[in-house]
Amino acid sequence: MRHPLLTAVVGAVVGLATLASCGGDDGGRVGEERADQVRQAALDAGLPDDVAEVLALAARGATATFQVTYQGAEGATITVSQQPPNRRVDAVQAGRIVQSQVVRDGVGYKCEPAEEGQSGDALDCRRTQGAIPAQGAFTDEALATFTAELAGALDTLDLSVETRTIADVPATCLVSAPKAGTPIGGEGPGVDTICLSESGAQLLVDSAGERVVAATYRTDVPDGTFDI
Repeated sequence: MRHPLLTAVVGAVVGLATLASCGGDDGGRVGEERADQVRQAALDAGLPDDVAEVLALAARGATATFQVTYQGAEGATITVSQQPPNRRVDAVQAGRIVQSQVVRDGVGYKCEPAEEGQSGDALDCRRTQGAIPAQGAFTDEALATFTAELAGALDTLDLSVETRTIADVPATCLVSAPKAGTPIGGEGPGVDTICLSESGAQLLVDSAGERVVAATYRTDVPDGTFDI
């Protein structure tokens, strides 16, 4: 059986336009309404108050402004920039952007270096009709599935909430672990963790042997980030 935290992570990889649909003051209002709905759904499902608060925090991430960089393998990094309704994901290798995926004013673009281009040259961007996947925040669907599966696993999982420091900022973490006496290994659940910033952005996802952690985090986006 897939672990609830892993389900949430998989569900979070969705189209950017869906993740960041509202901006400005209206985005803040929508974010709070969304958080209230998720919190109530978690409480109705029988989850503890502190767990419900973490899920509400995760709901706010879709309408928050932030920029987070995740460390990848062999020196690669992924930077997610969000300022609803705009969002950008840059894949960087050896200090050079090798691919960018951008949603600006509801229109999606995929950008790559031009052939024979040099580092620092403008990217070649083309509109795309398909969804652009990214990490950084959770969708309504992912949180609904996450809530239901956590509630259904209360007999086998211990849930705890703790505070850590990640990328030099406070992070709220939800940790799930098998209850005492539950065998660990095989296809059963292990100890998994999701950590969120104060605005609900993902700073750490450690689930099913996969670990993604933020190296840097900020609550604004540099001017020109969404220019293409």
